[in-house]
Amino acid sequence: MKKFLLSVAALAMSFAASAQVDVQHQRVGVVEQSPYFAQQSAVVHKAAKRIAANQRWVGYYSSDALAAAHKGMGIYNYPGDNKVAICLSEAILKPYVGKNIVGLRFGLCEEIGSSSISLYKSASSKPGDVCRSANVEKCVIGWNEVKFSEPYPIKAGEELYAGYTYTQFDSNTDTKSYPFSAVKDGLAEQPLWVYCKLGNDTGWYNFSMGGYNISIQVLVEGDFAEYDVMPSDFGTVKGAINSNVETSVEFTNNAVEAVSSLDYVVSVDGVAGSEQHVAISPSVGYNKIGTFKVSIPCGSTEGLKSVKVEVTKVNGHKNGGTTTLAEGKLSVAANMYKRNLCIEEFTTEQCGNCPRVAGFLHTYLEEADPTRVFAVCHHAGYYTDWLTKACDNKLLYLFNDGGRTFAPAMMFNREPDFKSSYATGQKDNVVIPGNATEISKYASKYLNKTMADAKLDVSVAYNESESKAVIVVTGESNDAYDKESALLTLYLTEDNVEAKDQSGAKGTFYHQHVIRDFNSAWGDKVTWEGNKFSATYEFDVDAAWKKDDLKVVAFLNKHSTKSRLDNRIENVAGKNLVQNTTFIEGVSSTDNAVEVARYNAAGQRINGKQKGLNIVKLSNGKTLKIMVK
Repeated sequence: MKKFLLSVAALAMSFAASAQVDVQHQRVGVVEQSPYFAQQSAVVHKAAKRIAANQRWVGYYSSDALAAAHKGMGIYNYPGDNKVAICLSEAILKPYVGKNIVGLRFGLCEEIGSSSISLYKSASSKPGDVCRSANVEKCVIGWNEVKFSEPYPIKAGEELYAGYTYTQFDSNTDTKSYPFSAVKDGLAEQPLWVYCKLGNDTGWYNFSMGGYNISIQVLVEGDFAEYDVMPSDFGTVKGAINSNVETSVEFTNNAVEAVSSLDYVVSVDGVAGSEQHVAISPSVGYNKIGTFKVSIPCGSTEGLKSVKVEVTKVNGHKNGGTTTLAEGKLSVAANMYKRNLCIEEFTTEQCGNCPRVAGFLHTYLEEADPTRVFAVCHHAGYYTDWLTKACDNKLLYLFNDGGRTFAPAMMFNREPDFKSSYATGQKDNVVIPGNATEISKYASKYLNKTMADAKLDVSVAYNESESKAVIVVTGESNDAYDKESALLTLYLTEDNVEAKDQSGAKGTFYHQHVIRDFNSAWGDKVTWEGNKFSATYEFDVDAAWKKDDLKVVAFLNKHSTKSRLDNRIENVAGKNLVQNTTFIEGVSSTDNAVEVARYNAAGQRINGKQKGLNIVKLSNGKTLKIMVK
């Protein structure tokens, strides 16, 4: 749960949010608008000194736009000597690696007296040590530009923060309590970091700007190309023999002129095609992210192929960027397999919104095919609890959200098909479903519209006298599957685990899909014999675990340490520890019907026999009512 997504004006409403982030990543509140803000009909463009040709303003937006005087924003609920800062994420800084930050400017709607500016290094995804600073003797309404005494060189892979100090007043009617200039320009849904007092603690906290971006920009100096477009890698694309497959490639415009057209060349296994031209409409402005579609030829042979897309021209001119290539892979197969679905949920007992979203998943699973849909729950994302396993925290790597993690959240086969909640313009593996219907929509896509290059089967033998489960996983693949990257992950999960102290729950709450054991956080390397493999595992089964509620979930996955968005699950299978295959009166043994789902009298799905009326769905489509004594 995003650790309290709440309104600044109403701290008690903390649990109204849909997600909560880990403490120092929490979005503590929403920055308030001046009571006169609504009277502002438009932003003003009050540019400061003209910058040199080899300089660029960089921030959440890059234009000279400012809010009008006395129509700013502030956080009057948090008075005191505060600091504000923006996050210059790795994605924002990537086009400027090797160049220097030489100064900073910030926009004000009120006079704040003296101030100081700072450039901070990142520490646990929040502002850390100061690496550059300067004093501002007297601030003015409008832009305040300040140079650092020494340039700061931008390094690859780093994240920085930039901001200024001010005194926050506590009156909600005095315009002086609303000093920040903020405009609806640039990247969307960017956070504001505020150093202030919250309760008894003083530190950096994450605030929402309510769709606006604060006027803070750093001045970057270096050699800039007149036309500069940087495309992003696009992962693996699947296609059929003798066909073309289309995929979208994201790009960032790092040039001043808006991008209205691109030229590009596609290479497959080193063989380049002809240069292609594509119009970009609407055009993509400076520091904005756009997409264009490319057509990739699959060829006449199956296999896993290397693909490169080079952006050669921008608006008819040579692309002068330092990064002009986007890379990915093309999987071409003659035969493919039905793809099952693994839904991974993030939750903890401190997450007040998690029971509600867990209910959405429960509702969906009641109607889902239990032979094709499998669920696993990671107790991480928003603090931890007594059910957290080591693998849960490691999987937080898969949150592609500017260093933020949160719960409730879900992943669907670890596919990067969702928009990041906070890292605007980025894709994410993680999403916060709003209801069971939304989960069903996502599930239907992966079950019915995607295929797999591999499949696997699971068999389980439980030795009750030794309290051990022996699991054998077998699998096969086509020639297109990336077997070198294949990893095998196993979980032993338990349903109906009574919570100790679940926030947000009414009455007794039971956790589902709890991980009791696992082989490794990212999976074990698969040993293939041609296109087939077999692996055997043994898990100890604790006497306290309910055997009828235990299930083994196994999947083939990839793990990339270079990209959070390249960790997909290829296919998944599962099996109950104790097989419920008992034939029931009224069903002929020649039907070969086995139990596929079981419900109690209230219609709630259960695992294994439960005292009272049990409603059993069989694989032949029949439904039986059984009284269990």
